[in-house]
Amino acid sequence: MCCCCNCSNTAKKVWSFMGVVLIFGLAAFFGFGFPAIVDSVARQEFVMEPGTEVYENWMDSPVPMFMDIYFWDWTNSEEITNPNVRPNFVQKGPYVFREVHERVNRTFNNDHTITFMQKRTWEYVPEDSNGDFYTDRVTTPHTILMTVGKVVEESDDPLVGMLVNALLNNNDLVDGITYENVLVRDILFDGTEDRLLRALQDLAAEVPDLVGDLELPTWDGFGYFVDRNMSAEYDGVFRMNTGTDSWTNTGWMRTWNGEPSVPHYRGLCGQVRGSTGSVNAPMTSTQANNPGDFVLFITDLCKAITLRYEGDFVLNDLEGKVWVGDSRVFDNGHNFPETECQCTAPEDQCPALKPGLLDVSGCKFGAPLKVSFPHFYLADPSYLNAVTGLAPMRQTHEFRYALHPFSGVPMAVNGRLQYNVHVKDYGIDITQGFPDVMIPAFWVEQRVLLTQQVIDDLMYIDTLRTAGHITAFVLLGVGIIAFGVALYFSIFVWKN
Repeated sequence: MCCCCNCSNTAKKVWSFMGVVLIFGLAAFFGFGFPAIVDSVARQEFVMEPGTEVYENWMDSPVPMFMDIYFWDWTNSEEITNPNVRPNFVQKGPYVFREVHERVNRTFNNDHTITFMQKRTWEYVPEDSNGDFYTDRVTTPHTILMTVGKVVEESDDPLVGMLVNALLNNNDLVDGITYENVLVRDILFDGTEDRLLRALQDLAAEVPDLVGDLELPTWDGFGYFVDRNMSAEYDGVFRMNTGTDSWTNTGWMRTWNGEPSVPHYRGLCGQVRGSTGSVNAPMTSTQANNPGDFVLFITDLCKAITLRYEGDFVLNDLEGKVWVGDSRVFDNGHNFPETECQCTAPEDQCPALKPGLLDVSGCKFGAPLKVSFPHFYLADPSYLNAVTGLAPMRQTHEFRYALHPFSGVPMAVNGRLQYNVHVKDYGIDITQGFPDVMIPAFWVEQRVLLTQQVIDDLMYIDTLRTAGHITAFVLLGVGIIAFGVALYFSIFVWKN
């Protein structure tokens, strides 16, 4: 039976409009209150403290990470002084490694930060690799020799060059300008025999003043990743925000190795800032609707890089945002004035490098290493034209980083960087007549792709938030119709 059939017309009007108000109230709740409750509960999990989802995943990530390593085999190094022959390279790899990060020596501080070190472990995955990491061989630039040459060039004392020439010419310390036909595993992790490095280490031990400012690794042989596998010290000491003061600060770097800046770059370029990439602050609705740049701190570069917002990103129906590395990343003040502080030469000599390369010698034992995107992608054409065998393509050589806006969880990462050795006439006998050329040594791609389980979890959160808005719109429509019906009956049916 009708609960208000015997009510007066005035009561019917009151009850009908109260019902309309209730419907609009429920619409407001589902449109604003319910999403706010979901956001509040969810964001309690997006701070770095024991027991939260973000912290536990940071400690033991459910998402696999891989590192692909490609080596450049220099096929005609003996023609380096021939002006009619360009250095030629054949790409080998990828050699695929499963990468695991273990956070150790963790300390929660009183200023809403956590201090920690990270141990990176690489495990070879032969079934996904192209080639054999244990038996493949390459010819690659003699990085220690070029480092010695760089020291001579930068020295104001002519005796340094004379001593180096005497050392190299009379002691059979190098077989040429390359590590010739060496095993990939040795030139990467195990260390290939380097008589020059050993002689310099012995000299430094006996007569330190003769070595001067030359930074020498303590390795038994030379390798680009020697002493890095399973090392907790190599990546340094991190201090980053936990987000316990505000979830908008989660994951933001505060200091590295105890300092808020690095000495290798000036001004903003040397500031320790941005995310390490493993933990990011959730984006506010304003940021999600109008994303800006994304700042990523990379320890291998000893600096932060700025990625440009590219657009929307979808992975198995999960919606996100993606940022890419553009020509600004490795500019040196040529086209982007704000990157002038990346130049490591004296300010009156900047920019010293053409666009597309970053000098990382300051954090690589003084070695003349320059970083670019793979295959000199987006770099000045002169670098690519000076060699043969490289073919840059955006699809396979672009640096990409995609994340889920509401949670800050990385969805897909393709971190691609190439390491090049600066070969030139450094003023010592063995490099006499050499052209000034950037020799590619190897490039890496760090890959992350969300698993379906994590995608489902994030989509559940998105669905809850979306369901509230959909319910609100439905109730709003019902409320408008109910209001129209109540108004009609009040005017034409429920007359006093």
